[in-house]
Amino acid sequence: MSAVVVKSDASNVTVSLRQFSLSLGAKEQLLRIIGLGQLKSVRQTFRDSGSPAGSWAPLSPVSLRWRKYSAGHKLMINKGLLLNSVTFAVQGNSVVIGTALRYAEPLFNGFDGTQSVRPYSYTRRQRSRDRFEKQQITNKLGRHQTVTRKAASGVATVNVRGFSRHIHIPARNPLVFRPEDPARIQEEVEIYVAKAAKASGLGVK
Repeated sequence: MSAVVVKSDASNVTVSLRQFSLSLGAKEQLLRIIGLGQLKSVRQTFRDSGSPAGSWAPLSPVSLRWRKYSAGHKLMINKGLLLNSVTFAVQGNSVVIGTALRYAEPLFNGFDGTQSVRPYSYTRRQRSRDRFEKQQITNKLGRHQTVTRKAASGVATVNVRGFSRHIHIPARNPLVFRPEDPARIQEEVEIYVAKAAKASGLGVK
């Protein structure tokens, strides 16, 4: 019996069993054990910021300021949505580990290109000392005069015109096999087969 590990693409990893002589139910159970083990491995890669640890490109100073992250912020982990979206599924003789989130692909594969941003508006709370306005008044002589005065506090609407921006996202793919994974998978297979053989009366007493 042997376990064959196959990396299919940057969105999924696949572990396949090439030779297996136990029942269909037993095979699925073993694949689920392997899937759970590999899922823990992927989560460790998230926590380590790559494999080897620290191999992912760090966030730029602009990203740190924009997101208000500290210098020690864990990459790809914020609210845990991306981390918790990685799951596994048994498909025939294989178990596939991946995520269904659409925005995961450019994060895992990386992206370097131009993005168009449509015009948009947003509101911003402003205090009187933050802005000034030109106003038309009538002075003591009865003449019209333009003066600059502090505006009243309130909510201001800011209109942003459409624009294009260049985006560079380094590849940070957690769906990789860590150096310890092949030996762990092999051990999981051997332990499972030994238990199955013992349960059937074929093991060493």
